[in-house]
Amino acid sequence: MTPRIPPLRSQAGVTLIETLVALFVIALVATAGAVMTSQSLRGTRAVETRGAEASELSVALGIISADLAAYTGRASEDASLTEGAFAFAGHAPRFDGRIMVFVRNGWGNPLGHTRSDLQRIEYLFADGALIRRSWSSPDPVPATRMVEEILLSGLQNIEARFGRAGTWQSDWLVTGSGEEPTPQKVELIVTFAQDDTLTARYLIGAGR
Repeated sequence: MTPRIPPLRSQAGVTLIETLVALFVIALVATAGAVMTSQSLRGTRAVETRGAEASELSVALGIISADLAAYTGRASEDASLTEGAFAFAGHAPRFDGRIMVFVRNGWGNPLGHTRSDLQRIEYLFADGALIRRSWSSPDPVPATRMVEEILLSGLQNIEARFGRAGTWQSDWLVTGSGEEPTPQKVELIVTFAQDDTLTARYLIGAGR
């Protein structure tokens, strides 16, 4: 009589298919976590960048406002002596990037040296940047020290116009004779690289 062979019992354990499914699920979870981390880091960097840009913009607008509020109306001549003396010169900007030239007062004297508190100020637009130049004298000579600083960078364009009451024009010159009226206000339209546009208006010499 042939002995009976008992049936095989199912072995406890994990099949290959179950292992592959588990690995697939783990891979999905890991990929999702990596994507979320990457997006979070990009969002943090974007916030930091925007914050830095906002701070830079706030400082630049404050400097322009302070300069124009301290406008004196005193005539000033370029150090090269190639142009006439102007109490105010405003452009749209012009061919060389110049936007405004004027003299301001209120320049501090931290070293206690005897000198004027007047400065010649120039704003220009060049290479995608708004640049401020200042000379330690209203009538600089070639040897006069000039300080140049970039107030805003990464710009697409800057437009300017100058006006009195309801009148606006793209160029405004006030010669040393003072016969021409001084503009009361300035409007700057700044276009950033992201195609964002900012319009800022300022009074000149407290709206004189």
